[in-house]
Amino acid sequence: MLFSESFRGHGHPGGDLRRLMNLWEVRQRFCGEPLDDIAGSVEGALERLRALDDLPAGSKILVTAGSRGIADIPTVLREVCGKLTARGFRVSILGAMGSHGGGTESGQRAVLESLGITPSAVGVPVITSCDVQRLGQTDRGLSVYCDPRAMEADGIVLVNRIKSHTTARGDIESGLVKKLVVGLGHQAGAESFHQCGPAAMSDELEAMARIVLGRVRLVGGIGLVENAVGSLHTIEGVPPAELFARERRLLALSKDLAPRLPFDEADVLVIREMGKNFSGTGVDTGVIGRYRVEGAADDQDPRIARICALDLSRASHGNATGVGLVDLITYRLAREIDPEPTYTNVLASTLTMRAMIPIIMRNDADAIGASLASAAIPPTRDPKLALIDNTRDLERLWISQGLRGALFGDVSIADDPIAVQFDASGTLRQP
Repeated sequence: MLFSESFRGHGHPGGDLRRLMNLWEVRQRFCGEPLDDIAGSVEGALERLRALDDLPAGSKILVTAGSRGIADIPTVLREVCGKLTARGFRVSILGAMGSHGGGTESGQRAVLESLGITPSAVGVPVITSCDVQRLGQTDRGLSVYCDPRAMEADGIVLVNRIKSHTTARGDIESGLVKKLVVGLGHQAGAESFHQCGPAAMSDELEAMARIVLGRVRLVGGIGLVENAVGSLHTIEGVPPAELFARERRLLALSKDLAPRLPFDEADVLVIREMGKNFSGTGVDTGVIGRYRVEGAADDQDPRIARICALDLSRASHGNATGVGLVDLITYRLAREIDPEPTYTNVLASTLTMRAMIPIIMRNDADAIGASLASAAIPPTRDPKLALIDNTRDLERLWISQGLRGALFGDVSIADDPIAVQFDASGTLRQP
């Protein structure tokens, strides 16, 4: 159900957009210089994978590719595949994305194509598959699955970004190990892994991975770490014997480099666009401080009373996983939700709250106004509002007067504000 076109906070001063006529642009400066030589870094990473030396020319090698929008991933995959092909190997890309892409071959292919991962772009065939074989189970009783193509290959090279998981907390979260277990396990692997619950995820990833390692020939991994502005910071070759130890170290580096909002609390956070290309949960749980996990408390930093999202990225292909992490959305965003990939993804994760539909407002102006109105802002205080493009790109944001004195970190604030403007349909046009 939608509120009427005339909704503007029902007269509550917190919902009066006249209190929010101006926003100041803020620039954040983060640590972590980007790589300037991807080709050279890939070559150095592959040199660490000594297991490649044991494979004769003509060996069949599969290189994994997932569903995340990783910086320069077509270039990285092209360099990896090109250098392996130059050594005489028969190389293909294998889609490895768990339940993403709706759990179908065509859906996975569409996701890869949207990321620029096509045969012409990477120079080798791109295979998608949903076939799996059950390999056994962990001590907790979780079944372990793997794509038969991976088991038949002469060698597997895992390629993935290492970062914080949107639910799990531990020293192994989202990276090469998860690619081995959930990526190559497709939907069955994703569903089985998530049955263990958030508290056990890190330990179960390692237990499940050891079972997979007993059935595939892993020649190594290419671990990718991004800096806070979404550029590649590290490309590291990970030999099989060092898989778990190196992933732990790379995860710690990733967390050190991760972006964050430059304030501890706010009344309203407006997110222009959510989507799977920005985070596995559409909005990064670590950035917004919300997890919506049954039986687990959310972070206390930052504390945000109301979060509204205005749009869903095209790259999400209708997968609105994580929409339940926000409080209000626009009708435009609601229209773009495709239940099939969204529910497939969320049911596999067991975190059904993340697919709950928030309050739907007719347009951007109504969504922002309703967020202000419902945030219990005293009439005598300026609203503390922040506007971001998405939860991945945080080097630039806009803030209201109420947040100007609450910022921390290496930030600069524009001298002059920008007037907030909506078009005739209520869509935010400025800033």
